[in-house]
This record gives sequence, C-alpha cells and structure tokens, in this order.
Amino acid sequence: MSRLKGAALVLSGALASMVFCGLLLVGHANEDAQAIVEARSDGYEAAERDWSAIIAERPATDVLTMPLWLQTDPQWADAPYAGGTIGDSGCGLVCAAMALEYMTLQGVNPLQLAECVGDSCLTAGVNDPGKFCEWIKAKYPEFRIESSEIYYERDRALSDVQNGWLVFAGMSGALGDADYDGHVVMIWRADDAGFWIRDPASGSNSSRPFSAEELSAVDFKYFYSIRGGLYGA
Repeated sequence: MSRLKGAALVLSGALASMVFCGLLLVGHANEDAQAIVEARSDGYEAAERDWSAIIAERPATDVLTMPLWLQTDPQWADAPYAGGTIGDSGCGLVCAAMALEYMTLQGVNPLQLAECVGDSCLTAGVNDPGKFCEWIKAKYPEFRIESSEIYYERDRALSDVQNGWLVFAGMSGALGDADYDGHVVMIWRADDAGFWIRDPASGSNSSRPFSAEELSAVDFKYFYSIRGGLYGA
C-alpha cells in the first residue's frame, strides 16, 4: 500500500470516528450510519424513543449476551490510547465499551469509545473505571444507570454480580491462563456454573465460568459496580 493511500485511509478513519462521537447518543446497535444521520435530521432524540418497543423487536439473546472484544483486535489494537495503544493500555476502555453496549444496546466499539472519551477517563495516565462509570451515566441519563463508589471487598463484588450488577475489577497477578502486572476485567454474570468474566486480554478467560474459590485466589485491588439501562428488561 502506498504512503498516500495509507494516509487517506487513516484520515478517513479519523473523520468517521469524529462523526460517530456526534451521533453516539442517538444510534443503536443495528442501525447503520446512514439511518442514524436520517433519524437525526428528522429531529430524532434518544430520550423520545419507545424503548419497550425496541426491546420487543430484538431477540432475547441480544439483551442478555455481553459482547466480547479484545484489546488485540486489529481493528483498534494499534490506536493511540493512554500514552500507548489500546492493545497495551486499553483494558479498562475495552471493558467500558462492552458494558456500555450491554446496558444500552448502543453500537459502540473500543475504538469509537476511545475517540469520544479521549484522556478524560484516565487517572495518572491509567484507566479509571470510576470515571468510565460517571461518563456513561452522564452521557446516557435516559437509561437511569447507577454506579457505586470504589470498594475493596471481594464478597461484595460477587454478591453484586449475583444481584444483576456489572463489576469492574482492578487486579494483578494470575487469572486463569494469564498473568498481569496491572489489569482491569469485568465480572458480568453469575449462574449455576459460576462467575463469568470478560477479560479484554484473554479470549479463553472470557469464555468459561470461574468458581468463587478460583476468584478468591486472584489479587483483586478494587471494584466498581454499575447497573441500569435495558439489559434484563
């Protein structure tokens, strides 16, 4: 690929991301960009939508299934973020993008979310899940999303998940098939099989349940819980 063609593609991608940020609050998962633009031009506003009708039109699995995105996805792995790239520094960002789509049914991927939040959800240059929670609540008030303050009790986190919360968990050390210096994962579901995690750096960790005993051995540093929106409706 020539340098000129590569530059054109980069410019095109940047412009597309800018347009998405302007439309994020009114889009939803199955609308393409043209449909969103047409809806916006007709005076469409997210707060005026009949959300119950939208839920009725979607398969139950769309509401109950958490998306799975990985930092290493070539669509965004090399995109700049937090002084590095999404691939090496975007664990909290990727978790937030998954949580956002799950709670609101809005179609947003990690690259699009990074373009929208910039550095506003970082503290001392690293991902801050508490700031992601506040950003989501501020941008989507119509979904009545609520979140906790930071806390440190593992038992509370697992209880929250059992009661329908999503939990951002900061951790280090071993988790399943991986070992981390510092990392953010999301515990999103509890059932008879155990606790389900979305680990943005491990597809295998994201595809199996963990027992409470396994999680008791993980060096969790802190937790934030968030819930609300359309999931479970």
